[in-house]
Amino acid sequence: MKKHLLLLSLILAAVVHAEADDGMAAAREALLSPNKPAQKAVAIRDTKITADHMEYNYKESVAILTDHVVVDDARFNLTADKLFVFLESANTLDRLLVIGNVKVTNDDRRAECDKAVYIKAEERLVLSGHAKLMSMDKNGKPRTVAGDKITIWTKKGDQRMEVYPNPELIIPAGSTDGLKDMM
Repeated sequence: MKKHLLLLSLILAAVVHAEADDGMAAAREALLSPNKPAQKAVAIRDTKITADHMEYNYKESVAILTDHVVVDDARFNLTADKLFVFLESANTLDRLLVIGNVKVTNDDRRAECDKAVYIKAEERLVLSGHAKLMSMDKNGKPRTVAGDKITIWTKKGDQRMEVYPNPELIIPAGSTDGLKDMM
């Protein structure tokens, strides 16, 4: 039992470390904040991850959380059917794979997709399967970017996004800024 609790704490620490990583912070910023508002102070608190079931594969260094996965963080909330946390040999994050009914919310912004993959070494987040990013413009009007696959480069200062294939961009009627603040 102690071994399982220690393992769980290591996995959760790795996930929390992943969420505090500059690459992930930049991903969330690119994903959920197209207006690039001034960063607000975030209350420091534990990140709580819950699911109906969790397994850890020692050989593959992967934690698998399934059924009703919820990540509750001071900066965002994520829900999904499955979360895979792949670790490197030193228990540092290699990549995250989130599958099934993926939803991420942050203030008045949200993202939805069937699958999300974050690869730390490439500093890249890929949303696929009915991928959609939604936010409000400064006038409170909703705007959306959607496509089969949305790739967001998360390196700090690298403000790039690619939507392919079947991109769709919905700009609110009467928006005076047009496309300027989408990325």
